[in-house]
Amino acid sequence: MISKSSSSLALLLLALAVFAAIPDPHHSVPQSPVILGWGGSRLVENTVYSNTTIPSIVFPFKNASDQEVLARRIVEMGLNAIRISFAPYCTNPNGFMSPYNATRLDRAIRIGQTLGVWIIVDYHGYEDMSNSTVAGCWLSFWRNVLTDFSSKYEKIIWEPLNEPMNINENVTLLENYYQNWINQARAMGDTHWIVVQNLCSFECNLCPSGNGDCPAAVNGYPRVTDPLGHVFISLHTYMSYNVYHNSWNNTAAEDLARNYYFTMINGTILTGFPIMDTEGGPGPTQRTFSNGTKINCPDLMTTGTTGYCATNLHFIKTLTALLEAHTPQAINWIWWPAGDWSTTPKATQLGAISPNSWGTLIPWQPLPAYSLSISSTTGGTTFPGAGNYTYIPGAAVNVTAIPEGGYKFRAWQDNSTGLPAADRVELLMSADQNLVAVFSPVLHDVAVENLSLEGSLPTSGRPTQVIVTARNLGDVAETFNVTFYCNSDNVGSQLVRNLGNGSSVTLSFSWDTTGLRPGTYLLKMASGPVSGETALANNNLTISVNLPSHPDTNSPTALPVSLGSAIFMGTAGFTTIILGMFLARRRLR
Repeated sequence: MISKSSSSLALLLLALAVFAAIPDPHHSVPQSPVILGWGGSRLVENTVYSNTTIPSIVFPFKNASDQEVLARRIVEMGLNAIRISFAPYCTNPNGFMSPYNATRLDRAIRIGQTLGVWIIVDYHGYEDMSNSTVAGCWLSFWRNVLTDFSSKYEKIIWEPLNEPMNINENVTLLENYYQNWINQARAMGDTHWIVVQNLCSFECNLCPSGNGDCPAAVNGYPRVTDPLGHVFISLHTYMSYNVYHNSWNNTAAEDLARNYYFTMINGTILTGFPIMDTEGGPGPTQRTFSNGTKINCPDLMTTGTTGYCATNLHFIKTLTALLEAHTPQAINWIWWPAGDWSTTPKATQLGAISPNSWGTLIPWQPLPAYSLSISSTTGGTTFPGAGNYTYIPGAAVNVTAIPEGGYKFRAWQDNSTGLPAADRVELLMSADQNLVAVFSPVLHDVAVENLSLEGSLPTSGRPTQVIVTARNLGDVAETFNVTFYCNSDNVGSQLVRNLGNGSSVTLSFSWDTTGLRPGTYLLKMASGPVSGETALANNNLTISVNLPSHPDTNSPTALPVSLGSAIFMGTAGFTTIILGMFLARRRLR
């Protein structure tokens, strides 16, 4: 958006004659998504952090960049798009809008994906169609971008050139270059929407003002074809005091807004494509004389890059209302500038949508959005952290539970459908949601699950294998000892290493009965305890074993014993397990 020159009345009359040939307004126009938002964010702004107190909801354990803060604010305002700009690679690669960088573009796209917003990727150049050499560079540059990012995100919109200029008013040349761009993109398999600019977005001779505010400006739209029909036409719309100072009042502002509006809808009739105006705003507040002297508009409200006057604020309010009221659906608009480079006093990194700036004074119908409240119980945090967030409908939001030391994530509590117990959950935003991550202390619990003898019943003087199964009933892997006791004597111990939670291990101990007198023996297995374990009742298991003098002993005697655990009794060919007591046996001699 730069000051415009004037043209003669003859040119205006000629343009009006051309306008009379516009096709039937009732022919079909492709349906497009409704896209409303703000531009002005430079690509570099996703690596700039003006406010270090806002945590990111995109990049874990990082602060939110200026670009992320802006995108989140746009969504909170009921809008669904952000225009990200970078300097023209082929004509001014280190320009103010910041150099192109693939890593930064990837970060911008990740911000868009997280919030569910449309990302307009703006090659913020002017002269990249001025000759075949630079146009070849421009086309080659975009081939590389499409190779890297065509499959990244379905809500990318490509804006191949910000405002075409220095092509000698040659709309045919403009059409050819845009058509080459579209053909290349579709041949590469890209299916995204594409923005093509009216020649008058920068400056043209079709209208006396040099802007697209007269009927002839419709002929500044390039007439291209696209097999997918995914093309937006755009006309940048401002009311600069330098251009319109002779009629600086609300009536003139309303007339100008209507004239731009008529150019847009007639452009749709002419080209068959829907509209997305990728820049618009009040416009510059100063008039510049031939000697370089500058004066402000008489109704100046504030200065700087996001400054405005009362009259051109009325203009952009009127134009916004016209676009919003259009049927069968609103005309898409992306206003300018919202970014961290504003020189307006008290403006923040939000630029024109900073508190009390002109972007907050324009009424529009907010698009649907849903809130997500995230919190957690004691013992952990989440990513994104606890707070209230706003998302576009259909956004897929990933939330991760992060337990503190000594705690474990247990479950999600929410106000919608049941969620899996996994510590990372994806929410598809279709309603307001309240999500709580539930944590509890880590459970440490190892247990002896089973104890038995292997093979035949024991006989004095023979080794017997004692089999034990230990299980980890806790939440984390554990290392512990399993110790075998006969009566109160320690027979042996084995170390169990890193037994996973829910897993079990079976161990074998050799019980050497050499030198033992026939009789009843209590065999006990003890697991752990492990650090932090409080439920100790299942750590031990005891069985009672009768050790006869020879295998065919078979004469029981009664002997009551209380063990409080499982008891194993053996005779030749007969085994019984009794809880709480057993019958000792009378031996035959």
